[in-house]
Amino acid sequence: MIGHRHAKYLIGGILERSRRSSRLSLLPFQPMGVAYVASTPDGAKWFMGASLQERGKTIGMAFQLNQQMVRDAMARATNELPPLPNVLIKVLELTETTNSGTVGEIEQLIKTDQAISSRLLRIVNSAYFGLSGQVASVNQAVVILGFQQVRNLVLSVSMMTSFSANGARAKDAQLKLWQSAFATASAAQLIARKKKIDVKDQELVFVGGLLQNIGSLFMLSILSRSYISVLDEAIASGNRLFEVENCRLGTNHAEVGAELLKKWALPENLIILINRHEGPFEGEVIPTLAIVHAAERLGEACLTDAPFSMDNLAIDQATQDWLGFDAADYEWLIAETKVKVAAAMDLAGTMES
Repeated sequence: MIGHRHAKYLIGGILERSRRSSRLSLLPFQPMGVAYVASTPDGAKWFMGASLQERGKTIGMAFQLNQQMVRDAMARATNELPPLPNVLIKVLELTETTNSGTVGEIEQLIKTDQAISSRLLRIVNSAYFGLSGQVASVNQAVVILGFQQVRNLVLSVSMMTSFSANGARAKDAQLKLWQSAFATASAAQLIARKKKIDVKDQELVFVGGLLQNIGSLFMLSILSRSYISVLDEAIASGNRLFEVENCRLGTNHAEVGAELLKKWALPENLIILINRHEGPFEGEVIPTLAIVHAAERLGEACLTDAPFSMDNLAIDQATQDWLGFDAADYEWLIAETKVKVAAAMDLAGTMES
């Protein structure tokens, strides 16, 4: 039987480390065939003569081996993650409660980081917020949007843009993930207002929506082509990305995102939304979690051409029961979210620089 040394060449999920870069990459999954073994002559010779059962066992062994390699690589990358910028930590501390800090204090803090302050102003003046050209300073942004909204924007967008995407395909995938994030955040905000939950929880679900796929952005930056192949497979197969990630990588964007937030010492209630938004859901419904879960499904519906149906939305039944919405409500939410997604195209452009 072929050993681990050869097995690792036989299936998608192979980790390569470039001589010129520490970027890790997984080769795309291929159907069973000669392409598996082109990398090693002796491996190729063995594989072509092996029985189907032996081939299957070897492929299974290789797949398990490479999932472990993925998990190890992700763990190393997470451990090496730099801390949040000092200005973000101070903004979080100063805006922890609505009454803490003054507009001037918030402005002075944000202005100490030119990249963050300029990005904040571009975002606030984008079509997404409907304030085009009206906000000329950080001070105005805080006055118009409020302490918490500014904090949420500074935190979320800074985190979302922390991870690079190299190459045209990776940048395209990153843009689509940003679109998905803003679609989810928009839908979460709409649902929260419709359910008339507490204002602070409305802000929490908006941030949860923006960051629900932060793990995907991280994996795209670390695994590059390999993660693009996972995204492609999810689209081609019609399976949920969450399921394809688990199958191919042995982890998923929810787990990875939660680990990132833990590393950054962000609040537990936000970590719960990121970690558990895909389900399964047990016990009493957590309103904020139910909203982010439903919003993620609605966001997906906005970005596909699939006809509306409750089956296509695939929202957890307990969440549906808690929401109490009918089909007309969901169609309205999708229509309103699409308007926000269109505006987010402009917003995404402001995030790239």
